[in-house]
Amino acid sequence: MQRPHRRFRETLMPVDKTQVLEALRRVKGPDLKSNIVDLGLVSEIFIKDDHPYFSITIPASRAEELEQLRLAAEKVVSEVSGVSGVTAVLTAEATGGQHRETRVAGGPVKAVSGAPPEHPRVQAARAKGAMGDGAGPRQAAAAGAQPAPKAQAIPGVTHVIAVASGKGGVGKSTVAVNLALGLQAIGLKVGIVDADIYGPSQPRLLGVTGKPQVANGKTITPLEGWGLKVMSMGFLVDEGTPVVWRGPMVVSALSQMLRETDWAGSTGDLDVLIIDMPPGTGDVQLTISQSVPLSGAVVVSTPQDLALIDARKGIAMFKRVEVPILGIVENMSYFLCPKCGERSDIFGHGGARVEAKKLGVPFLGEVPLHMDIRETSDSGKPVTVAAPESQYAAIFREISARTWSEVERAKGTLTPPPLLEIIEGGKALKAAFPDGRTFELPAEFLRVVSPSAEVQGHSPSQRITVPRKKHVKIAGMTPVGNYATRIAFDDGHNTGLYTWGYLHLIGREMDQRWGSYLEELAAKGMTRE
Repeated sequence: MQRPHRRFRETLMPVDKTQVLEALRRVKGPDLKSNIVDLGLVSEIFIKDDHPYFSITIPASRAEELEQLRLAAEKVVSEVSGVSGVTAVLTAEATGGQHRETRVAGGPVKAVSGAPPEHPRVQAARAKGAMGDGAGPRQAAAAGAQPAPKAQAIPGVTHVIAVASGKGGVGKSTVAVNLALGLQAIGLKVGIVDADIYGPSQPRLLGVTGKPQVANGKTITPLEGWGLKVMSMGFLVDEGTPVVWRGPMVVSALSQMLRETDWAGSTGDLDVLIIDMPPGTGDVQLTISQSVPLSGAVVVSTPQDLALIDARKGIAMFKRVEVPILGIVENMSYFLCPKCGERSDIFGHGGARVEAKKLGVPFLGEVPLHMDIRETSDSGKPVTVAAPESQYAAIFREISARTWSEVERAKGTLTPPPLLEIIEGGKALKAAFPDGRTFELPAEFLRVVSPSAEVQGHSPSQRITVPRKKHVKIAGMTPVGNYATRIAFDDGHNTGLYTWGYLHLIGREMDQRWGSYLEELAAKGMTRE
């Protein structure tokens, strides 16, 4: 079978179901008398970009011996003119009809005696390597789980963060995109994968349209929105077209988006890739958790008990497969009337914070229910970029900074807090770190490298060179948790969130960054005065 990336290619003559069915009539059924089509064993055929997807129903007891039937079906369909790839799966009713078993390039993994049985499609994904192309699952912590190969890294990505929710309708995708943009605002290179195959949201949230291109016949070039590299099924299927796929097909598509996308491109490896997970704790969520080396998971919930019940399930799933819980975000935490400013706790308030404390996981922050967040999301310009100076953008940046500090903590790379002192009447900041390094950072330097959307933009081409800051001074500092400080300058700028790691980095690279800044000023005809 050809590799999945070929399904993105276009051919002159599109493949239709009739051609596929005619080819499959060449394959004898289990009775060796009639063919699998006339026996009614072939499911509805789905074709996307000339890549047919279908399943073949067979007796459960004959799954092993009929693997050759599946291979034969894939072979005859691959010979149809214009076919770019084939995905066939074996589906069988288990004894007693209690559940269905699905087989993809190997047999389903049997549940260990005494342990709860895995969902059959999870077994199928595990048999294939969980995400395709040989990617092995992470060993589950559940009792009786079989030892498994180590999760396979995603090329061009350093850290992967899953943003999940136990149920739909809690604003997870809106939180995910603003979290990604918030991480970008503190100086990180960020991408986002829309893993909700059945209901992709990121194209609309980012205002991105178009179709990904395949470079050199094998790697997918991601689209970009506000500086984020992004992949989504929404780029491949019209917004009004439902995706009617079985689990293995979804797994295959996700494998392609994750592992065959050129995330590094010309700008280098991503610091972090956000996976906007589908809601719930089903096949896809478990497959991703087991096959991708997640740096951690962020769980989004609303304050009411019903949502928190499902959030607990999501947290339990991640813990079971040994994924660090970076924290909980309480979305729609409260409502502020845009006319009178009165606050209303429509869904209750503080439930997620209490739940985080009860479960012993970090609480990342509260996001209010506000029209500005909804309107900017619907318009394809998230509030973090639409209104970077707003209190709502500041909330998301703080959540992003907290999240990143938890990633560093989980990896053992968290920078300890320094002793900060404003010196020379506000002309500089002295930062003494526990590792013995002390940096004196001029106010002008801190201002022109501020980790804010105003300075950093949302892509390298949007980064702004800030002139005429020679005489700027530090007006004050506001601590943000135990991981960052917000520095206010006397020119009114105060949206930069300086994490301890960022202060340590710019301290080490001050000469290099200052030299680059002076070169930019000269090249653009700007001055420091």
